[in-house]
Amino acid sequence: MITAYVHQQDILTKIVVSGLATRPVVADLTAAEILPSRLQDAADHAAETMPRNAVWVDLLEPTPTEIQAIETAFAVEVPTREEMHEIEASSRLYSEEGGLVMTVPVLHKAATEHPESGAVTFILTPTVLITMRFVDPLPFAVYARRALRHPNIATGAQPILLGLLEGIADRLADILELAAADMEQVSRDIFSKQTNTTGLGSRSKGRNVQKSSSLQDVLRRIGRNGDLATKARDSLLGLSRVVLFLNAQNNLKKDAKTRIKTLSRDIASIADHATFLAGKINFLLDAT
Repeated sequence: MITAYVHQQDILTKIVVSGLATRPVVADLTAAEILPSRLQDAADHAAETMPRNAVWVDLLEPTPTEIQAIETAFAVEVPTREEMHEIEASSRLYSEEGGLVMTVPVLHKAATEHPESGAVTFILTPTVLITMRFVDPLPFAVYARRALRHPNIATGAQPILLGLLEGIADRLADILELAAADMEQVSRDIFSKQTNTTGLGSRSKGRNVQKSSSLQDVLRRIGRNGDLATKARDSLLGLSRVVLFLNAQNNLKKDAKTRIKTLSRDIASIADHATFLAGKINFLLDAT
């Protein structure tokens, strides 16, 4: 799916170039209109229908045809899905023909039992920001809705990139705060139960079963929050590398440089919190 955002006369317009959402109301469509052949036809003509004055083009789970359309329309080379998952910094951060290509692991599905981390690629050119992702992290939808309400925050490629990076960092901070609050409750549960049961021994078989079930729940919560903390730290490391990479560029605007410095400090602060949380999780794991 390709979604383009055009900023003109203080108005930000969202244009779905290809994908199912090319129609405003899917429920009103006939079966023929949502056939794969119709959707493929939209993708085949995406290079022709792409607004060249777009400030942001977002690719969500793009098909090979859609990726080719972006490369044709904007004369850029988009990394493959396999290249997005390279772990070498040189493969994730590089400049190419006037554009900057940056890939970051982003935490998503944080509210579920099994949080995940997925690679997101940002391609920054002088006129347009291109994002490509096969996951749907919450900050993208949040920023898009906010930009449509307040077009002044999405006047060009650089402010949009920084807005998205700031949104990802803010989301990580929120996730870690929730995890820390849950670990605080786990800590109280563990040590209050140990105090209450010291020297009393087991009184019944039923109590043993209840204690076993409670221990399993505690271990599950510790394990989930440990997974969250690990993936959050991975995302923060990726963001930190992107910020350092951007700060080394000479063609960024002065206000962008200022926002980058602020973002760098925020990331460092959030990373410290993630490190503290990881230490607390290890302590509670030992205590159980």
